[in-house]
Amino acid sequence: MNQVTSLTFVYLAIFAALLGAVLWRSPRGSLGMIAVAGVVGAGYGYAALGFYAVILPALVALIGGVQAASGLFAGRKARFERHEQPLRRGPFSGMNRAKARTLIDHGLWIDASAGDILTHEGHPVTHLHWIADGTAEVLVDDIRTGFCGPRSLIGEATLFSEEPATGTVRLTSDSKLWSIEAETLRAYADAHPDVRQILGHGFTRSLADKLDAMNRAEN
Repeated sequence: MNQVTSLTFVYLAIFAALLGAVLWRSPRGSLGMIAVAGVVGAGYGYAALGFYAVILPALVALIGGVQAASGLFAGRKARFERHEQPLRRGPFSGMNRAKARTLIDHGLWIDASAGDILTHEGHPVTHLHWIADGTAEVLVDDIRTGFCGPRSLIGEATLFSEEPATGTVRLTSDSKLWSIEAETLRAYADAHPDVRQILGHGFTRSLADKLDAMNRAEN
């Protein structure tokens, strides 16, 4: 009776691990749970049916474990230069290292000049910009309504909705920017839902910070 109870527990543990693999948001975590299911399944197969029942679940455990480990090592290999670290720890915080590295590489570092326009009011946003160093002003109907300093995102308000920009953003000093084409960013985010969610939270925080800064300036 005790053996039957133990086998039932192991049997349920297999499906619990598989359920965890389905629900886990991180691909690496899902693969890890699949590997766990394979290990538990191998133990169940050996106890219930003998050696030959171990082979298939052991292969599942091996493949899941290897793929999870390869994803982990790939993330650890990603390196970030000093000027990239604030971007990695700011708008991209919460994103795994490998995906953050890929996303940064999809964009370009640009030296821009005072007077350059980053977004045009009433026109679609063509790029997402992040000001590493420099300043910009926000104009609505040619009236200055806001100010953006270093580590500010530009164009995030309507990038995912693809609606026209709500204001014009113009640099007020020579600046260093990280820029990525809107279509490229949308395509990458669509292919990686976890990245889209992280960016969405980052965009919301950025907009909230800008609104708070506007309110403080008015007061």
